[in-house]
Amino acid sequence: MVARNNFSVLALVSVLFIFGCQSMRPTQQPNKPFTPQVVTSGTTTTTTTTTQPTTTGVSTPTIVTPQIITPQMTTSPVKGLPKFGIIFAAGGAKAWAHVGVLKEMQKFKFPVISVAGIEWGSVVAATFAQNASVNEVEWELAKFKDIDDWQDFVQAAFARKTTQDFKMPFVCPSLNLKTKVSYMLNRGQVDQFIPFCIPSAGIVKPYGNSVANLTDLNLTIQHLKATGVNKIILINVLGGKHETAIIKGLESAENQIWAQFAASIAKKNPGIDEVIDIDLGDYDIDDFDKRRDIMVKGSELGYSQVKRIADKYRL
Repeated sequence: MVARNNFSVLALVSVLFIFGCQSMRPTQQPNKPFTPQVVTSGTTTTTTTTTQPTTTGVSTPTIVTPQIITPQMTTSPVKGLPKFGIIFAAGGAKAWAHVGVLKEMQKFKFPVISVAGIEWGSVVAATFAQNASVNEVEWELAKFKDIDDWQDFVQAAFARKTTQDFKMPFVCPSLNLKTKVSYMLNRGQVDQFIPFCIPSAGIVKPYGNSVANLTDLNLTIQHLKATGVNKIILINVLGGKHETAIIKGLESAENQIWAQFAASIAKKNPGIDEVIDIDLGDYDIDDFDKRRDIMVKGSELGYSQVKRIADKYRL
């Protein structure tokens, strides 16, 4: 009788143990397709299109999320001073002039809390956003060697760096040529998403079917304001009159695109409070071998304009 009871107890324990082991197995959830959020005309909508590999072998990055990042400042802006946001406009090799302008702004200690960059201006903006250091921007851009190796340069400059570690918010606009959708890229691993913001006509071929968005400045303005900016400075390195071709022949398709951009950025844009025009007429946008001279020229041409803004806001 005792043996029979012991056998019953052992059987019951075995059943409970088997049931318990089965209940501890993790349940597998089906993978949900990525649904990118798209910013159009300043509003956020959700599409149901999943990301697909492109014909070039580059996949659209899943870190494309245009949500607004709260400014991350090491110190709060001084009360009473404006909160500046800077747009580093496109210009190919002329974007190196942005560094010279930044040097002049550093002298007056502009309280910059957020930045945006278009085309090669995005590289300047992202480098500055990391530590708000002009010296670091100059140092990193000095490592650039050749336009044919631009991807290697970008990968080295932003390897293992995420926007979450930046001292201030950063964004760059990208246009997908296949879907005709504009993206404001501002989150994730920088070396993965910034290549989508750099390509432009006649300089760099599309990356993952994407190019720099040269046409819609309003999205960039709205993004900066959403991060707390109350004064926006646009640095235009295509300033001045363009009576000759900006790139290639005057009637070339590439020049038509750049001429339209130069015209659109030269006009008064609502939301832009100050404009710094850098007339680099002696240089072409593909003069990457003259980038050091362009940087110095940016400082020379930017000084008086930067000082005017600094005096206006009593910096």
